[in-house]
Amino acid sequence: MGNKAYYASRQLFNSSLTPRNSKLQIYRTLVRPVVAYGSESWTLIMEEEKALAVFERKILRKIYGRVKENELGRILRNDELEAIIKGEKIVRFIKYQRIRWRGHIERMQDTAIPKKRCTESCMQQEVEEDQE
Repeated sequence: MGNKAYYASRQLFNSSLTPRNSKLQIYRTLVRPVVAYGSESWTLIMEEEKALAVFERKILRKIYGRVKENELGRILRNDELEAIIKGEKIVRFIKYQRIRWRGHIERMQDTAIPKKRCTESCMQQEVEEDQE
């Protein structure tokens, strides 16, 4: 779904008339929430985290374009992209969403279905970990 959100707004990302800050804001408010939809219940493995990071870097490179260096153009390196977004990586955003959802569950009444389901699955995971 994230690719669809990105390609739907591709003209804005490709336009030289749209300022970079606006493109970054579009990414943060339109594309990233679509990618992270339902992430409160995800369990991310390293492969998925890497795939999300690659997707994010692809969009950021599209936003910031090539950098001129010694009369040649080159793409931005990963560390340069991280400096630009100032630690607001998509994986970190998703983990924050999960923590926020856990807080909602903790505040729910004990009879609420989401809390019952979460409590049951959490207890089941603890039993499985103890058996190993």
